[in-house]
Amino acid sequence: VNMVNPLISRAVWEACGGEIEEDAFLIECWIGLDLSARNDLTALVMTGKDQFGVWHIRPEFYAPETGVHERAHRDREPYDVWAREGLLTLTPGASVDYGVIAQRLAELCSDYNVREIAFDRWRIDILKTELARIGAELPLVPFGQGFKDMTPAVDAVESLLLNGKVKHGMHPILTMCASNAVATRDPSGNRKMDKSKSTGRIDGLVAMAMALGRASCAEPQEEYASGRLVAL
Repeated sequence: VNMVNPLISRAVWEACGGEIEEDAFLIECWIGLDLSARNDLTALVMTGKDQFGVWHIRPEFYAPETGVHERAHRDREPYDVWAREGLLTLTPGASVDYGVIAQRLAELCSDYNVREIAFDRWRIDILKTELARIGAELPLVPFGQGFKDMTPAVDAVESLLLNGKVKHGMHPILTMCASNAVATRDPSGNRKMDKSKSTGRIDGLVAMAMALGRASCAEPQEEYASGRLVAL
């Protein structure tokens, strides 16, 4: 873990590394989307809560196929190996194909009750164009990356992890992002993740924070009765 102002300790992260369960996403779920640069890593993270109040995290990562070996060398991370193992989706060409992302989001919203898709406004117009092209209207919600919006999200992530209320399955790319994440503060003590102070990619943790940030403050649509989820 980065030793300069780390956001999450390795011990805390590993303690929440239990296997994720599909049932946690079936009632309702939230998605965080960090598109990043078109020639870099894009993160899509879905979260849903089980009957014990534990949030399950299912990440997906996308990167351009061209130049993957060079980026692996630059970041000192095995992107090419992760792609062969099915942990990273490579899209054809030298930039991430937003059409692939749009289609995947549409599929997830068709298969699950996705309450919201929290997104960073940067480059979202390109994704919206792709969504319009396939005729998909999705529950997109803008999520600022400044202190105002990110502070509650960072607090939610930290609190849930410290209290063992997260299961992320130790996905290696998400774990890489967690190990690279550092926190920066403003004069009032508010926090956000600062990519300029990290030694590698943190896109997955940013997307996870957006998803959990929206999910943790949402009004529930369902409740648990006799150990089972029941729609209100």
